[in-house]
Amino acid sequence: MYDDGQLAPREEFRLLEKLPRPLKWLIAAVGGVVIGAVTTPLAQASVDVGSVTIPWGLVLSLIVVTAYVLGLRFMSDRRLLALFGAIGVVVVNMLLSLPGPGGGVIVPGNLVGTLWAALPSLIFVVVIALPAPRRR
Repeated sequence: MYDDGQLAPREEFRLLEKLPRPLKWLIAAVGGVVIGAVTTPLAQASVDVGSVTIPWGLVLSLIVVTAYVLGLRFMSDRRLLALFGAIGVVVVNMLLSLPGPGGGVIVPGNLVGTLWAALPSLIFVVVIALPAPRRR
């Protein structure tokens, strides 16, 4: 503990502080690519309850990408870390929305696919626009 009663950051988090900024940006972008690659196909998952279709995959995917970029935003005083993470997710989302060599797409042009194409970008704009977290 510090003298003012606050907990000291764990040593693992201090290691991240010592990395050069471009390497942090690269790590955030690669993390975004991985999260985008996992959540893009998952967004189409749904379950039928009676006559209602619940798009649980879309909801879960939006929660995951929001938490990822929000975590990056709060890890740094600057917005670039969150921006690179968001770019990684959006690039993979766009690439998986394109037709493949056989003509198939992972993100079809249905309502869920359209929401998945638009909502993460909107969420990222809001999260990246947040003010820097206050440091004590």
